[in-house]
Amino acid sequence: MTDAQILAMANDVIEAQDHLLAGSAVHPIEVPLGRPQIRWLDDLQCWITRGQVLRCHLSDNEQRGLVVWIDDEKLDVDAFARLLVSYAGWGMRITFVDESEVCEPPDVIIQDPED
Repeated sequence: MTDAQILAMANDVIEAQDHLLAGSAVHPIEVPLGRPQIRWLDDLQCWITRGQVLRCHLSDNEQRGLVVWIDDEKLDVDAFARLLVSYAGWGMRITFVDESEVCEPPDVIIQDPED
């Protein structure tokens, strides 16, 4: 590929992400259970999200490094960070729940944990 083709492809990805995110700023899209939440882009050699809500499971490897499981895909910290970088400039909320509850939106209690 030429530099111009690579730049055009990268710009197409950014434009598509901007378009997708503009519509989901108020109502994030969660991919239904059983459908893939992420997809691999061969051209960019990275994962991207298909929606704006991710159901994940956390584990660690032999070196105590973080492993993030999305669907049946095992992402190390670098791969997970590359997946998130498409949301640079946005915010996110992380809610930790029991592994068996990851598919259900939790009831959140707002309070200082020390109270």
